[in-house]
Amino acid sequence: MVWILFITYEVCYVKFAAGVTSSVSHFLMFYVLNIGLFYFNANVILDFAFFKTTKPYLISVSLILLELVGYLVFKFALDYSIAPSTESLLVQLRKDESYIMINAWRGIYFIGFSIAYWSMRYMIFFKERNHQMETEQLKSVADKLELENKYFSVENAYLQNQISPHLLFNSLNFIYNKVYKESAEAGDSVSRLSDLMRYSLVSADDSRTVPLSQEVAQMENLVELCRMRFREQFYLRIKKQGKLASVQIIPLTLITLVENMMKHGDMGDKKQPARILLEVKEDRLSFSICNKKRNTNLYPKSGLGLKNIEKRLSNYYQERYQLLMREDEELFTVNLTIDL
Repeated sequence: MVWILFITYEVCYVKFAAGVTSSVSHFLMFYVLNIGLFYFNANVILDFAFFKTTKPYLISVSLILLELVGYLVFKFALDYSIAPSTESLLVQLRKDESYIMINAWRGIYFIGFSIAYWSMRYMIFFKERNHQMETEQLKSVADKLELENKYFSVENAYLQNQISPHLLFNSLNFIYNKVYKESAEAGDSVSRLSDLMRYSLVSADDSRTVPLSQEVAQMENLVELCRMRFREQFYLRIKKQGKLASVQIIPLTLITLVENMMKHGDMGDKKQPARILLEVKEDRLSFSICNKKRNTNLYPKSGLGLKNIEKRLSNYYQERYQLLMREDEELFTVNLTIDL
């Protein structure tokens, strides 16, 4: 719309003020040249000089001078192509000594408008970008404040909930002192349960790791509690290989898998005992369990524990772990490998 209004204004001015008329095709050729000069200067010359060079002002002036020379050459070629003959154009040039100055001024005229257009366009662009950056900074500050408020709320709730574990552990210690006098085995089971629950509560943070030896000790506590419960009807083989003391692991990883096996597996078949194999070799931890499936489900199978452990493994180890679970009519097998 701007170009249409501008061209209409110039054509009317030239016609009524100077009495100069020409064909539509002639006007079209000259305005294509001038508009092309306008956009070439803005989108090529100025963009290149100011965004891809180290001396933008010097280079832009040099390129604009070369651009102006090229414009004059194209303008002369157009005048030559529409003149009645070569002689008439040369005669006109001799008569009108200001031909070059007039056309040079015409080129400078469009280049000047082009510079103004380019400057305004990037002024608006940088203004919008600064506004966007300020908006993002304010949003970041708001998100940070919201996160801090949530953190304080969670921390407060966490501190309040510490009352329950302390009450539980004090009660378990009291029960242990009372029961141990009557039955050493019952007292031992209470002690193991207390250690296991304390480890579960203290080690529930995914952001840190614990020695593998601690995880294995609590896993064995869980196994011994189940062994005390089922006595002679409990068949499980545990095999450990490698240097476990120097390895760190996110807590409750192995315990969750073993707990799932105890909950849904059949440990009462002497001919087909459950198996646990833990091996550390060349910075790789391998853990596998295999158990016979229980015919009757004493507990509902939600799968929440396995989904939770897989999510925790993915968050911490990302691509450095593999958890495979296989199930058939009789057996349930889990294989976990972690690149340490």
